[in-house]
Amino acid sequence: MRSLAIACAALCLLAGSAQAAEVKTGRDLVNACRDYVSADSQQENNALRPNACRTFLQGFFVSLVERQRAREDAMVKGLPYAARDACVRMPDFLSYKEMAGRIVTYVSNNPASNDQAAAIVAQKTLEHDFPCPDQKPVPR
Repeated sequence: MRSLAIACAALCLLAGSAQAAEVKTGRDLVNACRDYVSADSQQENNALRPNACRTFLQGFFVSLVERQRAREDAMVKGLPYAARDACVRMPDFLSYKEMAGRIVTYVSNNPASNDQAAAIVAQKTLEHDFPCPDQKPVPR
């Protein structure tokens, strides 16, 4: 019985990763996110009905948090951090559907991003929509 449960869990993980693997380019991401934004709000629970856009965004935001932790850790230790990402100032709350809509809008305004990697498109969307304010020098 236990091995059957493990086998079922493995199949679910493979199905989820296969669906997430479909999102590689900006075009793939926009198509998946258009479907996600237009989907019925009753299907919001990703565990019950996975969506390629939401699955991608979940992984993207996990990597975003890890990159931020690495940047902070390097700063604390006085080490150089060679990230090429521009600074973003995330809002207190951003739903997956809202982010999906922002991605669709960004790509429709920047059609060349259809051919970029999906992660780059998501990052550029954040950089465009949530830029850090200009840093002013602190007077002494």
